[in-house]
Amino acid sequence: MADAKISALSPVSTPLAGTEVLPIVQSGSTKKVTVDQMIAAQLAANIITESGTTRTLSASDNQKVIYCTSGSATTINCAAALGAGFNVTIIQGGAGKVTVAANSQTLVSYSSLFSTMGQYAVISLICPVANTFVAAGNLGV
Repeated sequence: MADAKISALSPVSTPLAGTEVLPIVQSGSTKKVTVDQMIAAQLAANIITESGTTRTLSASDNQKVIYCTSGSATTINCAAALGAGFNVTIIQGGAGKVTVAANSQTLVSYSSLFSTMGQYAVISLICPVANTFVAAGNLGV
């Protein structure tokens, strides 16, 4: 079936084992990759390490994990025009507390708190409607 069109192939059986081999073009050469390798590469690409003490969110942060490693306090600023559906997960990986700031956006949380509780605390930041961010997770003072 090497010459068959993709549309002529039968559907795959699920669940996948992860060991299935697929062709992929990398740097102009066709190579093989397993489903597990593709998933692992995608997961690794979704983690952003932030070693600084300030960051303003951008569209490229959507659906990513920001791992904050600073020993000093870090501020993550909400930005305009990220749009409904934007979401990001923030982890305090270092000793410095991470605080989410509204800038000119609307920022709310159930507890009205916007900082991590301590090292390894996790905050989810979700934008259900344009320019409104909801913070949830391990929030403290």
